[in-house]
Amino acid sequence: MLYIIALIIAALALLTIIVVVLRHWKKIRLINPESIKEELDKRKRDQLMLNRLNRIKSDKIGPLMLVSKRLMTYGKTIFHALYIRLIRLERYYKQAKAPFANIAPSQKERLKVMLDDARSQARDLHWAEAEKRYLEVLALDRQNWDAYRGLATIYLKQKLYPQAKETFEFMDKMKKADDVCYAGLAEIAEAEEDWAKAEAMHLKALEVRPRLANRHADLAEFYLDRKEAEKAWQYAKSSTELDPKSARYLELSVEAAILLGNRREAQGKYDKLRLVSDDRPRLQSLKDKIEAIGQKA
Repeated sequence: MLYIIALIIAALALLTIIVVVLRHWKKIRLINPESIKEELDKRKRDQLMLNRLNRIKSDKIGPLMLVSKRLMTYGKTIFHALYIRLIRLERYYKQAKAPFANIAPSQKERLKVMLDDARSQARDLHWAEAEKRYLEVLALDRQNWDAYRGLATIYLKQKLYPQAKETFEFMDKMKKADDVCYAGLAEIAEAEEDWAKAEAMHLKALEVRPRLANRHADLAEFYLDRKEAEKAWQYAKSSTELDPKSARYLELSVEAAILLGNRREAQGKYDKLRLVSDDRPRLQSLKDKIEAIGQKA
């Protein structure tokens, strides 16, 4: 019961306060808290504390900020100097490395030296050494056709026809054959007395190098051996036109003209041959053959 009475009294008191506040609200709203002395003092104290805290913060953090800025500036300077030094070291390294790169031979240069050595050995008739060098080149470069050509050529000069034929035919199969390859196959075919194949290979060699006098001379010699005068003269004449100072080509043309029975052409080529050849017995033999044939226009 007393509890209920207390609640009623509290409610009435609260209601009274609300009524009073509502009745005097306009006046209460006009009250300026800054005009109250206690409030003003409190605000001043708060502002003083805030200023003091800012001062303390500035005194302690300020030097740290200054030091950090200086450290950052110093760090940037050091980094930039190190970066410049690194660039210079890189340039120096490249310059120092370049001479060694020029001294160290590339594989291409090494192969060239080995091929030159193999050719030198072949010129000196050191067949075993030449073969060894060519095989060493092929061990490094399986597609080195100069080595295949050189290898087949030394086999041919030694009359090792099966080995030479196998190598030349391999080049032909791989579409790497040249006039040397076809001329070599022609020589092998002649050794095997396969005249049709020999003629075909000579013609293919000439087709590959039509401006090479030696290929014309090879055909002239082939037809002279077959006693085919017209063809022999045709190719002997063209060889002398391409190389008019060659004693071999002039001699072939003289022989072809003699076989053809054309004394005028034979005499003309003979007169040129005398100027470039010192083989007196051979010259005399040709002269006797020319005098033995009748004059043909």
